[in-house]
Parts: sequence; C-alpha cells; structure tokens
Amino acid sequence: MNKYKYTKHFLLIFLIFFFSSSLSYAQYTDKWISLKYETVRHKPNRFYFKKVIDERQDKAKIGLIYGLNQSEKHLKLSGGVIKSFQNYFNKSITKDTSCYPILFSINELGVDERIENQKVKGKCKIKISYSYLRDSSVVELTDFQNAITYTRTQGEYNNYETLLSKVIEKSVKYFDEWMTENYDKNPKLIKSLNLIVQQDFGINNPEKGDTIFWSPTRKMTWADFKGAMPRNTKYSAQIFTNFEYSAPLDLVDGILTVNLQMKVYMLKSASWTSSTTLSDYSIAHEQLHFDLTKLIVERFKQKAKKILTVDNYDSELQLLFIEMYREMNRIQKEYDSESNHSVNVFGQQKWQSIAMEELRLLGVR
Repeated sequence: MNKYKYTKHFLLIFLIFFFSSSLSYAQYTDKWISLKYETVRHKPNRFYFKKVIDERQDKAKIGLIYGLNQSEKHLKLSGGVIKSFQNYFNKSITKDTSCYPILFSINELGVDERIENQKVKGKCKIKISYSYLRDSSVVELTDFQNAITYTRTQGEYNNYETLLSKVIEKSVKYFDEWMTENYDKNPKLIKSLNLIVQQDFGINNPEKGDTIFWSPTRKMTWADFKGAMPRNTKYSAQIFTNFEYSAPLDLVDGILTVNLQMKVYMLKSASWTSSTTLSDYSIAHEQLHFDLTKLIVERFKQKAKKILTVDNYDSELQLLFIEMYREMNRIQKEYDSESNHSVNVFGQQKWQSIAMEELRLLGVR
C-alpha cells in the first residue's frame, strides 16, 4: 500500500517535471515592430480601405525569425495586425467617402527565415483579397500576392518594418492600377442601377420599308396588308405584330444606366387580307391586335422599373421579355376568342374599352 503511494507520487512528480521542461523549451521570445507609415508614397484614387480583415489562422504573430545566437523569435506587430494596418492606411491614404469603400482582406502575411550556410535567408510575403459591400452583399474584386526575399548575416535584424511596408505599398499600388483599368468598365464596380425608359423606336417616324412601328397617330389601312393569303383559311384577314427591346449600357462613377428602348411593330409582308375593301369595323379589329401588343410593351416597362437589380439586370430583362412575350400571345388569343375574330360585336367592344382605358392610364393615349 505504501509502496504504491510512493510510486504514484514519483510518477506524478516526473510528469510535472517533464511537461514543465517541455513547455519551457518550446517558449519563444517576441520581437515587436511597427509599420513605417512614411515609406508609403502612393496615393490611390477612387477608393479607400474601409476595413481590414485578418483571415489568417494564426493571428497572433506574423513570422518566425532568428536573433542573436540563432535564438528563435516570434515577429509581432504592435497593437495587432488589424489595428496596425488600419492606422497605416489612415495615415497614408486620404479617405474620400464618395469613393469605393474597399475591404482589405489579409489571406497571408508573414516573415519566414531559415539558416543556410551560416546566413539567414528570409521571405516577406503578403496575399490580399479586395472586395466591397454592395447592398449588404460582398462583391469580390481581385487578389494580389507578392514576396520579397533577402539574405542577411546572423544576429539581430531591424529591417522588418521596411520589408512589410514595401509589400503593403505594392498591394496598394496594384489595386490602384486595377481600379484605373477597370473603373467605368467592370460590371463588378456597379454600385447602383438607373433605368431610363426611352421613347419607343420609330414612334415619330412609324413607317420604314416593310415595317410599321406603332404610333398613336398612324393607324392601319388595308393597304398595309401585303402578305399572301394562305390557302384553306376561314379568316378574311390577319395582322402580324411583334415587339423587341434594346438596352444599351452606360457606366459612370459606379452608376449603371440602362437605356431601355422598345420596338412595337407590324410587318406588311407577314400580314394579309382577302380584300382591300373590307369594312372599317374589320380593320379596327386588326388595329386592336396592334394596340394590345403596345399594351404588353407598356406593362413590360412598368415591371422592368421594379425588378431590375444590379447583380442580375441582364438576365432579369431577358426573363421578363420571355414572360411578356407569352403574355402577348395569351392575350391575343383571348381577344380573338371573346370577339370571335370580330364577329362578336359585344366582345369586340369590350376589348376595345379595356385596351383603350389601360393605355390611357399608362399615359399612352
């Protein structure tokens, strides 16, 4: 019993001594440095660094270096990496809140040294990701990485501040050059979107060759129906109407202007009639087909003003076009069905009133 107690006590003392020795053996001294703000000569424009983000796993130190007698030391920044960089940028870069507020994310940062042939060989490296917040979403812009290698004699070394300042300055210069090249060009730099609905193409000059563009003053006549009448048809006339859109872009100071312009038209060669002496009532039926296409286009414009976003403006416009094209086909068929291709006078008058009233409310008539 007593022998067991002595043995247990001996093992406990041995373990405490062993781990205490190991811990003391693994400890390093620290070398604290500060960044040299005066080395930064580059003054960027169109952006400022709003926030520094340290994404490294080991945030406590920035490297392992060698001092006197090959003693290993942890290299650390006074005040920590984030605070040091933020102070560095605040002193070297003028903050202009009208410019892009860039997030400066540190992926890698360090000074690593090794002893080789009685010399100390080192590398100071940096890797940065640049982004900014747009409507609470992070927009990734570009990345940068750089390294400075050096060889020095053994002993204390006091040039780490200069090395770090140089790689940081290069990261700032790189991003400034990237901004200069991409400003007003790169879709990633769109901060907001402005949709301008232009006047419909051809509305003031509605006739051009085979095409007649919709106009409040230019009405259909039977002379416009120049297509060949198909065989074995039970109808006396048919109009071909359609619509298209164009959306030229203009990016200035981060604002993307989408100049939406619509084309509402009929093709003479695709529209036909059995006789050019049909009644005014019959031509009014075909005119309303044209007016309904215009009505769909006005709905398109109203929806475009509400749904377009910076991230997906192009695909949203295309999807809206498909949606409204299907709507046009649906409403044209419904109109023909309820008016029985103009035979049902009551149905014809109903659709005439609906279309004219909605166009009026949309400011068309």
